[in-house]
Amino acid sequence: MAVSKRLRYEILRRDRHICRYCGASAPAVPLRVDHVTPVALGGSDKPENLVTSCEPCNSGKSSATVDSTVVADVGGDALRWAAAMKQAAEELRQQQVPKAAYRESFEKTWSGWTREVGWKTEKVKLPDGWKGSLDTFHEAGLPQEVWPDIIEKAMTNPTVRADNTFRYACGIAWRMVKELQERAHRIVAPSAEGIPDALSLVGQAAVDRWAHAWATDLEEAPSREDRAKFVHSLVELEASGSWVDPERLIATAISGGTGGFSTIQDAMANAADDARAHVVIDWCDAWNDLDGAATYVEPPEGFLFSVVHNQVDDLADAGISLERIRRAALFAGYHHSSELHHGLRANEVEHTGVDAFRQRAVDLWVRSFRAGANRWPEPEERSSFLGHYDRVAADADFYLNDALAAAAAAGAYQDVDLTTCLPRHLSALEIAAHPLGGVA
Repeated sequence: MAVSKRLRYEILRRDRHICRYCGASAPAVPLRVDHVTPVALGGSDKPENLVTSCEPCNSGKSSATVDSTVVADVGGDALRWAAAMKQAAEELRQQQVPKAAYRESFEKTWSGWTREVGWKTEKVKLPDGWKGSLDTFHEAGLPQEVWPDIIEKAMTNPTVRADNTFRYACGIAWRMVKELQERAHRIVAPSAEGIPDALSLVGQAAVDRWAHAWATDLEEAPSREDRAKFVHSLVELEASGSWVDPERLIATAISGGTGGFSTIQDAMANAADDARAHVVIDWCDAWNDLDGAATYVEPPEGFLFSVVHNQVDDLADAGISLERIRRAALFAGYHHSSELHHGLRANEVEHTGVDAFRQRAVDLWVRSFRAGANRWPEPEERSSFLGHYDRVAADADFYLNDALAAAAAAGAYQDVDLTTCLPRHLSALEIAAHPLGGVA
């Protein structure tokens, strides 16, 4: 079998275009591909039996065998090349294993979430090319443990459109990568004061940001005692095994420095209180938001703030995400209500003591009333409507969905009594025998 042109080229490239017999190279001499063991003596066309030979050496050798050292050398090259290719392939495979696990962990977490799209709740489809983006974050050193919190922030942010969810998550991830890179730069050129090696990179970055915030807002650097106390509190937090979102930890450290807190635990408690207070502020802002028809909105009464704050505390203490609590608070504020329920699951609403269905009827009546009268109902009108609704709820002969429709219709007429718009699915005799709510 003749040696192919492709194989000849590979042999010439392997031998670096140098005669293996005398060392001559092109263009000084023409080169050929020669059989180490001639075909006439049983030699094969395998690469280990082929060498580069200049024309003089090839012509003078005829069918004589060459030195055994040359044969061994050519065979060794082939074996080393095969081993190198095998090792390179194994290294490539090993690189793919953690990358695939990184993608799989992300996809599993992502697919466990849904978002409200219009009136439907749907899973958010990952865009084309998401695997490439994940590979980039993996190579940048972003740990896969941070993705659950990143995805939750993206999925629960009501201001982010569903089709932008992945892009928003990537934005959060890039900020975290940048923070890690900034910390890496500080490690290369550490400060004179130094930080114990017991702290993680994120912990050391938290100390730096805390100290900077302290010096900037309090106009003096923290004392050595305060710094040591803060570092010790971080060491305790990390040693406890309680995982904290790096982004949230850094933000808390900055807030703690601004407020002059010398332990991360005090800073976290203060940040939690601030976050809950901001939800109440968002509720108030939604209440005061003008809807285009009015030039002034009467702010909520003082006692309503405590009602909302108590509900926020109860929900947050139950472990419900503040983003979801904020969404319920915004909806309540826009409906001039102090009852948080919209967007919460039934078992979550239980923590607030709110009857979600009852409140939904009130919301429909209030918004319909506002649209028809160009004003929000007064507290007395709202109270009167609740009394009529409770009478309807006590009457098992009504369908609850009919009560919702009746509430919306009554609001349009500024009528506090929804029974005037409520159908009875009974005969005339049955209606006479069963007056509303047991009242004749």
